[in-house]
Amino acid sequence: MKYIKLFEQWVSDNAEPIFEGGASGHMMHPFDNKDLTFNDFREMIEAGLSGQLNFEEEPTEKTDGQNLWATMKDGEVMFARNKGDSKNPMSLSQIKDKFDGHPSKLVQDTFQFAADDLAKLLLNLPKDKQESIFDNGKNFINMELIYSKNPNVVNYDRDVIQFHNVQVTDGNGNVLSVESNPAKEIPQILSQLEKNLGNTFEIIPPRAIKLQKDIDFSANKDKFLKKLAALQTRYGLSNTDSVSKYNEMWWKELIDKQFPTLEQNIKNGLLQRWAFNDKKSLNMRSLAKEVGPKDAALIKKFDKEDLKKRYKENVEPFEDIFLELGSVILKNASNFLAANPTEEAKRLRTQIETEGSKIKKTGGVDQIKKVEGELARLGRIGGIESIYPTEGIVFKYKGKIYKLTGTFAAINQLLGIIKYGR
Repeated sequence: MKYIKLFEQWVSDNAEPIFEGGASGHMMHPFDNKDLTFNDFREMIEAGLSGQLNFEEEPTEKTDGQNLWATMKDGEVMFARNKGDSKNPMSLSQIKDKFDGHPSKLVQDTFQFAADDLAKLLLNLPKDKQESIFDNGKNFINMELIYSKNPNVVNYDRDVIQFHNVQVTDGNGNVLSVESNPAKEIPQILSQLEKNLGNTFEIIPPRAIKLQKDIDFSANKDKFLKKLAALQTRYGLSNTDSVSKYNEMWWKELIDKQFPTLEQNIKNGLLQRWAFNDKKSLNMRSLAKEVGPKDAALIKKFDKEDLKKRYKENVEPFEDIFLELGSVILKNASNFLAANPTEEAKRLRTQIETEGSKIKKTGGVDQIKKVEGELARLGRIGGIESIYPTEGIVFKYKGKIYKLTGTFAAINQLLGIIKYGR
């Protein structure tokens, strides 16, 4: 059982965007936050195309490695990979034991070598900095482990531990705030002390991304704003309406169409369940008593078999806007961590074209369908030529951190299908 779980972790660590794994959880795309308004989206679009995503701090590169948290408690460097760990962080020996015997020796090496380096290097911080930054184990530095021998999607020629930010917690695993300055400050202090180089890794700060105004600014601005306006017009929404209002109207329309004969109170319950993920809004066990066995069966079938597909339909127009926007912005970006971004971009494009063609010729029906779906998505958001050697851009807007990934999500899925058949 131990090794089944380890294998599942290995697949996760090598097939998904790892920055979002581990304790860090999911980093939001703009379209993930349904509290944002259409005005917010308009502001992001214009700022991104202008090369001005520095709303509250400079944008940074979203690198493609493996995620780890570290803290300092009672003079010892300790580690976390999930929320549970952040309540009771692991010692050096415990984090090394966690990955000992991992199905991938390279994943094992990545975490164990990084833990060894961090356990030594962070102790060189002045005591007052240790206390102010980590608050005796409550706060964690969120970092990316980039080991050149263990690439995910993007290949790097450096072995670095890249700090992202400090996660300020309440000591019970709940993040209260995210601070960027310590992630810059710690590598600077260690560099000045000549203590930023471990046996394997170099500790570096967040990678600042240089953005330029899009050469087709006016045309692209009009294009994206028209797409956004079309979504507003569908339900008569204003610029100050939130995306959650669109979400609500979309699901209401779908429910009315799918289940026209249901009583309004049942429709309202389904709306809360499907649009807002309120599972307590409707008792599915006693549903047959309220709507009859036939309608109950149809609702349960939809809930089990169709919900995921419909959710994708709901979010896809917004997803396409921001993934394509990310592709356009990345075209105007520079200072990627990849050693030779031009060559790495060529390698990724060639790999997608070659492997995708192979799957379409020799793969199973489901595999071919998935590949064709992801290639279609890739085409909608910029195509093969919009592939760049990075996971994307990270920026802060109204106190929250967002990502623009461009084609990376499609690439990641395609490579996952090719490698693992998922």
